[in-house]
Amino acid sequence: MALSIFGEKAVIPNDELLTEALLDRKAIWDSITEHIENTYSKVNSEWKFYSKAAGWSFVVKSGKRTLIYLIPQENCIKVNFVFGERAVAEVQKSDLPQSLITVLLESKPYVEGRSVMLDIAELDEVEIVKKLLKIKNEN
Repeated sequence: MALSIFGEKAVIPNDELLTEALLDRKAIWDSITEHIENTYSKVNSEWKFYSKAAGWSFVVKSGKRTLIYLIPQENCIKVNFVFGERAVAEVQKSDLPQSLITVLLESKPYVEGRSVMLDIAELDEVEIVKKLLKIKNEN
């Protein structure tokens, strides 16, 4: 089974499929994507199929920089960020949950940065995503 609830390469997700698959979690998806559209100019987004194990992910970029990956799952929206060292330092200084900061600091550093993946299952958790997007965009 793929990481994403959309695991068939031949079926590109769209808003109708998202609504059917996510049910009440569609509000979380919409909150994140609307925030991005309303806050960040010159962003583009697209669905990407990386592998059979990963399935489809929704990738949001600002120019060539990836801001966020959104991965629809059965019980949540999985979000993935990759932070460079400047952004990691900003996350450390932020008021984000210490558990999140610890996970980020303990993640393996790669050339492109450190990755942190979160399961967003409640609408109020979108605020964390907004803070992380701001840090990512500014660094």
